Amino acid sequence: MNALRKPWPTSLVIFTIWVIIVVGVGLLQVEGQPTQLEKLIKSRIDLGVLVAVIFLPGVITYLKWWTQVGLKNPDNLQDLRLLLPPALALLILLLIFLSTGLPPTRMLMLVIINTLMVGISEELMFRGILFHGASSSFGTWRAVWITAILFGSVHILNGLITGDFRASEVQALFAGMFGVWTAVLRARLDTIIPVIVIHWLWDCLIFLTGSSGGVVFSLALVLFIYGLWLLRKYRHGKVNLQGNRFQFDQR
Repeated sequence: MNALRKPWPTSLVIFTIWVIIVVGVGLLQVEGQPTQLEKLIKSRIDLGVLVAVIFLPGVITYLKWWTQVGLKNPDNLQDLRLLLPPALALLILLLIFLSTGLPPTRMLMLVIINTLMVGISEELMFRGILFHGASSSFGTWRAVWITAILFGSVHILNGLITGDFRASEVQALFAGMFGVWTAVLRARLDTIIPVIVIHWLWDCLIFLTGSSGGVVFSLALVLFIYGLWLLRKYRHGKVNLQGNRFQFDQR
């Protein structure tokens, strides 16, 4: 199989391996005993995500997909204004964090490192490799929904580590909503780098603040609606992301 000519099936194979790495190594790390994700993130390096962070760049380099997955500078710097709504949401979380006081240094560093690795791993996988594969076969609009649904669904597997599948289902809903607007930003900006930073800061501040569900849900809902607004132009086949630049898409 020529991977360069069949990015969608290739991306699914990579996704399957990624899931096995993240979930499998995660289960080994907790020795099969249920543990809260918050406790894991704050107490030790997540080895499953660490392995994934090493694995994905290696695969991208082998396939020569650096540009295709969005590891490039934005073509139009004016489009960076689209980052204003998520930046405001992050500012709100930051103010909440500052009002609660700093946690112990070791905990702070572990949260920063683990959430950074999660941001890199999940964005390269979903808004990078899978988005490239899906958009190549189905167009940008469908790729946004495909990757968002997969992103939400995979979070249900956290129940294998926490033992709480009900909480994992709620997390999956939040993740699916998050996956929509981040995928649209990745498409509109034609780069994944700002989205990695947003993902990292979003997770980091939520873990550090322990923000109430109401605050997080409100911010997530507003950004989800924002993502739907940005997505509207793709629904009617006006533009599509193919490799380096937007092209007409009649799908």
